[in-house]
Amino acid sequence: MRVQFSSGKAYVALCSFALASSLFLKEAAAEKILAHDGDWTLFSEGRVGGFVSYVRGDGFPKFDYGYWNNPSTGQSGIGQIHDVKGGGMPDVREQQPTPFTIQPVGTSQGTIERTRIRSGMIGNTFAFGVRGPVTPYTTVKGYIQFWAWVENDGETKSNINIADVRQGYVKLEGLWGSLLVGRTRGLYSRGATDIDVMYAHGYGVGYPGSVDGRGPTQGHVGFGVLGSGFSPAVIYGTPVLGGLQLNIGAYDPLILGGGGSWTRTTWPRAEAELTFEQPIGKLGKVVLFGNGAYQKVNQGGTIKESVTGAGVGYGGRFELGRFHLGVAGHYGIGLGLNYALEVSDAAQDSTSHLRKFDGYYVQGQVALGKVDVSAGWGITRVFLNKVDGDPDPTTGQIPTSWIKHQQGISCGAVYHARPWLHIDVDLFRAEFAWFLGEKQVDYIANSGMMFTW
Repeated sequence: MRVQFSSGKAYVALCSFALASSLFLKEAAAEKILAHDGDWTLFSEGRVGGFVSYVRGDGFPKFDYGYWNNPSTGQSGIGQIHDVKGGGMPDVREQQPTPFTIQPVGTSQGTIERTRIRSGMIGNTFAFGVRGPVTPYTTVKGYIQFWAWVENDGETKSNINIADVRQGYVKLEGLWGSLLVGRTRGLYSRGATDIDVMYAHGYGVGYPGSVDGRGPTQGHVGFGVLGSGFSPAVIYGTPVLGGLQLNIGAYDPLILGGGGSWTRTTWPRAEAELTFEQPIGKLGKVVLFGNGAYQKVNQGGTIKESVTGAGVGYGGRFELGRFHLGVAGHYGIGLGLNYALEVSDAAQDSTSHLRKFDGYYVQGQVALGKVDVSAGWGITRVFLNKVDGDPDPTTGQIPTSWIKHQQGISCGAVYHARPWLHIDVDLFRAEFAWFLGEKQVDYIANSGMMFTW
């Protein structure tokens, strides 16, 4: 039997905080002033649009079924030899066999071919805020942001499409720095996510995730990029000194449920990011970043065992005239494939201990007047624990083929018909590989438009 944490409806939640963690482009959608009242300003920003997304390629690999022989016990038989878990592009329409109906018929990998009308990597958004003075040297900003999807829940048009309150915070800023309290983006992997949004999929789709899912798509998230996500937090940012700035955040702790039942936490999740930005005259700029996250989690009940999920990220952006290049990487334990500290088959082994991950991402963009052309590559790798290679005592075979890597290649073009109207065409090749040899390759073509303000 194949069990996946991140299939079907779980994908909705996954994309909501990981894949959509991109925040809409501030450079392209400036605040629109709605009203002034003395020193106070009311403003709005947002976007609406949609995309046609076509997917064609391999279905998720089925478990290996056939004759097995265990020389150490002399037992043999016919049945499931090993399962396939973690990663991949699921299609919830597939009917999976159960342990009581295992048959050799219908266990081929099959194919996926679907066309959907989708939200982009960033959903339809509406935000408004209020800004004004606290003292002559300090300002306050209140901000709230709503997201909505174009897809119907369950592909049923009678279902209500409920909006998501993605951000809501109060922020104080002054010569001393800034202090933010509320719900906002994560600091860990923020730099890598920004590269994907700014140079590739801010107006597009990229990898759509589950074919039958809804909500924001993934862009390059899961393929060399961890989505930064959104969480409740208290964040202090230092003043910018010589181009350097440090942000330190205490975030609402994450529990690592699933098979591990790591559900008890004492302290908030720590995240931080150090950035450096240096202009290159009027031609461009260099931006460097390093970030990290740390979370210790205990097991529930009377068991006192604990695990620590942690990671580091690094990279930078280089802009010179029309040419833009972004490079990023990450490494850590318990990170998951799509967002930091993800609850999934990939993140934990059968004994509930966390696996190690790394990822690498390169994204280029050429801005040709009203047209931006981009191409990117990324890979996320999983490193197995010792227990993952232990054979099943009955069959003598390794019982599960775990995800080994996810590799993505993307390209696309965005035509900025007006400063507020963006027409996108983008392509994505998604490749998945598992440790016992299974593979899945899917091709995605997306096109649509986005109106911003």
